[in-house]
Amino acid sequence: MNKVLIIDDDSNIMTTLEIYFEENHFKVFSAETAEKGLACAKSQLPDLILLDLKLPDKNGLDVLQEIIESGIKTQVLMITAYASIETAVSAVKMGAFDYLPKPFVPGQLDLVLEKIKRFSQMENEIASLKGLFSEGGFITRNSRLLKILKTAGQVSDSDATILIGGESGTGKSLLARLIHDWSPRSEKPFVVVDCAAFQENLLESDLFGHVRGAFTGAVKDKLGKLKLADGGTVFLDEVSEIPKSIQGKLLRFIQEHKYECIGDPKPRSVNVRIIAATNRDLEAMVEDGVFRKDLYFRLNVMELFLPPLRERPEDIKLLSEMLLKKSCRVNGKTIRSMDQSALERLQAYPWPGNVRELANTIERAVITATGKVLIDKDLSPGILNYNPDQNTHEGLECLDEIEKQHIRKVIMNTVSLDEAAKILGIDPATLWRKRKKYQLD
Repeated sequence: MNKVLIIDDDSNIMTTLEIYFEENHFKVFSAETAEKGLACAKSQLPDLILLDLKLPDKNGLDVLQEIIESGIKTQVLMITAYASIETAVSAVKMGAFDYLPKPFVPGQLDLVLEKIKRFSQMENEIASLKGLFSEGGFITRNSRLLKILKTAGQVSDSDATILIGGESGTGKSLLARLIHDWSPRSEKPFVVVDCAAFQENLLESDLFGHVRGAFTGAVKDKLGKLKLADGGTVFLDEVSEIPKSIQGKLLRFIQEHKYECIGDPKPRSVNVRIIAATNRDLEAMVEDGVFRKDLYFRLNVMELFLPPLRERPEDIKLLSEMLLKKSCRVNGKTIRSMDQSALERLQAYPWPGNVRELANTIERAVITATGKVLIDKDLSPGILNYNPDQNTHEGLECLDEIEKQHIRKVIMNTVSLDEAAKILGIDPATLWRKRKKYQLD
C-alpha cells in the first residue's frame, strides 16, 4: 500500500493529512471536491482513499457508492464530524473500511493503517487457503459467513454497539468474543450477561450491582457486570429477554455511559463496549410493544447475522473433523477419522440446533464409539432415522405435528431438558409444557 487519495474541502485537515502520509512514505493525491476526487481515483487507482462525508458538490455517501460501483480495488476511510457518526456507520455498512471522527490525531491514523494492514493479510491468507477461515472456534469456507467475519473485523476497533442475530447454536457468543479479541480492548475483560438466566430483580443486580440492604438478601455490596468489565466488553446474550422495566436503564447507560446501583442513586460511570445477541426478531417485538424501539436502534448500530448451519453445507465436514478431534482430546479417545457413510448422514441432516447440535452429536458418538473410525452406527437414532424426503410428496402435516417431530428429534439428541430447551430457543418450563401437550414423556 503506497498511494493515498484525500478528498476533503477543509484545507487544514488536508495539509495535516498530506504531511502525515508523506512522512510515512506514501504518494499523496488531494482533491477538494467529489468530482475531482472521483476523477483522481479512477486515474491513479489509490490503495487508500480518505473521504469526507460532507463535500461542497456531493454527499460523501454518494461518492462512496460511485467508488464501489467503479470496481476500484481500494479501502475507503470515511472522515466525519462527531455529529454524523451514525451516518459514518452507515458508510461502513455500504462498504467503507472504517470511519475516523474529527478532530483526530496521528496516533489514530497509525491504528487505522495497522488495522488495514492486518486485514489485508487476513484476506490474503483466506485467499491462499481457498476461502478457509479458522480462528476462535470459527471454521468456515462459506462465502456469506466469510463476509460477515470480514465486517466484524472492520468494526472491531470502533466502539459502535453491535447486534448479532441468528438462530440458537450458530456461534453468536463466539463471534462476540472474536470481535473483542480483535479490538483495542482485548487486554481488558470480556464479560457475559445471560439475560435469560435471571429473574427481573436479579438481572438488574447482575448488570448494575447493588449496595448492602438494597433488598432482602442483599447482605453485602455487589459489583455489577458493567463495573467488572470496565475498559472491556459486555456481551448481552439473549438481549430480547431483558424485561421492559430494565430496558430503560440499559438505554440510559448506552447513551450516557452512566448507571445507578440498586439502592444507591449516585450516578456511576464505566467505559465499556456493548455487544448484544438474540435469536428472536427484535423488530417484531418492537411492533408488539414488548421491546423498546429506542433501545433497539441503539443496540442495532451495526448488525451482523449468522447463517444457520443448513445454509452452510460446505462447513459440515470441516466442523465435524474439528469437533471429532476436540471431543477425542476431551474424552481421552483415539478415533482417527470418520467414514464416508457417517459423514453423508451428517451432511443430509438439517441441523435445527445448528453447530451446537452438531457438537453434541459428535461428542455422543465419540463417547459411545468402540472402533478407531467413527461409523454411521455410532450416530444417534435421530440422525440415522432422518429421511429428507419423508414430508415432501405425500400429505403436508399441520404445524403442531412439525413442531412435535422437531422437539422429539432435539430431545433424542440431547442429554437434558435444559440443553434441549437451549437448542430450541425456549425456556425449560415451555419445553416441559410442550412435552406434556405432545405426550413426549
